[in-house]
Amino acid sequence: MNRFDKHPLINEYLSAVCGRVKARELHKEIRQEMAGHLEELMSAKQEEGLDEKAAAQWAIRQMGDPEAVGRELNKVHKPRIPWGLVGWVAVLLIISLVAMYAVELAYTGNEGNTAPSGHFLVKKAMFIAAGLLAMTAFLFFDYRKLQHYSWAMYAGTLLVALATMAWGLQVNGTKSWIVIGPMTVDWMSVSPFLFIVAAAGLLRHWGTDLRSLALQHLLFVFIPAVVYVMAPSVSSLLIYAAAYLLLLYTARQSRLAIASQAIVLAAMGGLYTLSSLHSRISLGAFFDRYEDPVEGYMYIQIDSAVRSAGWWGHGFAAVNTKLPYIYSDTLFTYLIYSMGWLGGGVVVTCAVWFAIHLLRMLAVVRDGYGKLLISGVSGLFIVQYIWSIGMSVGLLPILGGVTLPFVSYGGTHLIVELAAMGILLSVYRRKDMIRIPQ
Repeated sequence: MNRFDKHPLINEYLSAVCGRVKARELHKEIRQEMAGHLEELMSAKQEEGLDEKAAAQWAIRQMGDPEAVGRELNKVHKPRIPWGLVGWVAVLLIISLVAMYAVELAYTGNEGNTAPSGHFLVKKAMFIAAGLLAMTAFLFFDYRKLQHYSWAMYAGTLLVALATMAWGLQVNGTKSWIVIGPMTVDWMSVSPFLFIVAAAGLLRHWGTDLRSLALQHLLFVFIPAVVYVMAPSVSSLLIYAAAYLLLLYTARQSRLAIASQAIVLAAMGGLYTLSSLHSRISLGAFFDRYEDPVEGYMYIQIDSAVRSAGWWGHGFAAVNTKLPYIYSDTLFTYLIYSMGWLGGGVVVTCAVWFAIHLLRMLAVVRDGYGKLLISGVSGLFIVQYIWSIGMSVGLLPILGGVTLPFVSYGGTHLIVELAAMGILLSVYRRKDMIRIPQ
């Protein structure tokens, strides 16, 4: 605070201006900037012979009515909410509730195909409520504070991932789940989000020298890839790799840096696929599904369900005894089967518009750290939509752990997805409240 800011008239004027600005975190910066202008005006008049009080009164008159100035500043810096994006998330959540209700009715109407866990609708509603609370909390949280905990977030994510591989629950050949208190968390599905947020914070201040590039390769390429290969969780590796490369592009890394890291990630995934008998068989089943009906069973049933659906499907909550896991892995396939290609088209349209709004957000946010967060998290969402929809119609290989964001059944991934949305909304909310150095 300079000596002019301490003057009663100046202090009263600045308080009146800030009183009209709802963004309280900007009050200090506004006071400092306006006090600087007032200082220049007062100094000029004092050199002409006016006393301090008269100079202050003249300077205030030059700045304008405090109420009007405050209202204009509030218009410029008021918090923003991307209601279009929020609306598409709401539509996807509504679709998820309708889908869970259909699944519940389908299992109820099929005595020979009982669900491993009932009450899908109620549980989904509970997960949505918990996720919306997390999203709201992050919406009002200043996302810039996350940057200070980037190292702790990276180390914590890695340690829990290692603990999951050592003592976690093995499901379908993957140690992905770990018990934390009363909760069972799918940590391998959560970790890409945490690794990406940590990478956004660390890459923000790293340079392009050889030491920085070596650290990038070690911390964000080699170590995560080894973790996902050892788990093994190819889906987590795929999702993380795509989002991380988009993050590098947004960070304006050189083509060589991006290419070298992409090659390492691709090589790690490729070596695992070639060395794993299960992966080779699964990939072979995708390309030659009708040559081996046993290994290609899932692909055959997906093809049959999609082709028989027609434009209108077999009816809401239609029973399909041959399509397994309609509440999770094959949910989108089941939606097409029951509500037709038009129903599937609605879901795809919602996902596309959701992605478009994410990219629009990326274009208008100017803060460097905020842009990295948006690009990384957007990559996580977009690659999951592409792969989940692609494998649900038989166009891409089936990978366990790839979900349809906001729509698929499950608590861990939904809460994390909505929390991630809260971070993105926090970035957008403050896009006009953060001064970007010119």
